[in-house]
Amino acid sequence: MKTTKHYLVLGLALIFFAAGCKKDNPKPVDNTPAPAGGYSSGIFITNEGPYGSGTGTVSFYNRSPGAVSNDIFQTANSVPLGNIVQSMSVFNGKGYVVVNNASKMEVVNISDFKSTASITGLNQPRYFLGIDNNKGYVTEWGSTGTNGAVRVINLTNNTISSTITTGAGAENMVKVNNFVYVACKGGYANDSVVTVINTTTDAVTTNINVGSNPGSLQVDANGKIWVLCGGEWNSGYTALVKASKLVRINPTTNTVEQTFTFSSTTSSPSNLNINGAKNKLYYNYQGSVYTQDISATNLSSTGFINRSFYGLGVDPTTDYVYGADAGNYSSNGYVIRYNTAGVKVDSMQVGVIPGGFFFN
Repeated sequence: MKTTKHYLVLGLALIFFAAGCKKDNPKPVDNTPAPAGGYSSGIFITNEGPYGSGTGTVSFYNRSPGAVSNDIFQTANSVPLGNIVQSMSVFNGKGYVVVNNASKMEVVNISDFKSTASITGLNQPRYFLGIDNNKGYVTEWGSTGTNGAVRVINLTNNTISSTITTGAGAENMVKVNNFVYVACKGGYANDSVVTVINTTTDAVTTNINVGSNPGSLQVDANGKIWVLCGGEWNSGYTALVKASKLVRINPTTNTVEQTFTFSSTTSSPSNLNINGAKNKLYYNYQGSVYTQDISATNLSSTGFINRSFYGLGVDPTTDYVYGADAGNYSSNGYVIRYNTAGVKVDSMQVGVIPGGFFFN
């Protein structure tokens, strides 16, 4: 789910979406119950669903034979998933689907996508991260949308065991050794920190100042953490008053060791991804998808794919780029695949407002 500030600049984004690839010859849809081999190998696509009404869904792309199955939760459980589907992760053979407006997380078997538990009592939940066999973390924005917390989940009985206070608008997480790094983008407001949590004690060890509105982060081949900071918009959402940044953190010292500053005051980067070898970053910026080698000394100046997407993912198995086109935000969207040269391979019709990917 995008924040209010994202919707206020939606008009610009729609221009880029409309300039995209044709939806010709989309992948076939196979909505039969769990495909042969179940859902153990493929790509999960989270579709938010209509904002404020209706239900979100999850689609599944099976790399072989190359077909997409839509609304697999409804198919498996005969009930809707809920509004809005924010994200999904897989951990220890279970799928964890975070449903934002419904204030819950559904736990499913990956073999058939049947629900085994529904964890309720969350406040605007965002992302799940498995910590060990008995524990997981879920970020949330809180009841006001301007707070920040990580809920500790007991994976044995699927209950909330405790709460860790973080920076505002806790978002994506990565785990390095026994520490979790939480990007805190501010939710409906602004923040500029990455909160570091000791997973042994569930205690915050420090907050690292990185740049305004850090939303996504990745760990590279050297174990360094890259954080994409969207910058801060003025009150009219016409220009950035604090610049966007791409920051590298050294997790040994928990210090920022490199900062790249974006020049645009009217375009904000988003959706940081990394390839399978973990040596090349991908992100949306100025209506294109850009790539950035982790050893580069300057930001990339040329787009890799001349199109912007609502959601972006990179398959670590093939390094194919998956772009989510939300279309008119009320009917089914599309996912477009690109090869390693940035050339379109094919497309597939999915659910309403596709926004997230999990590569299994």
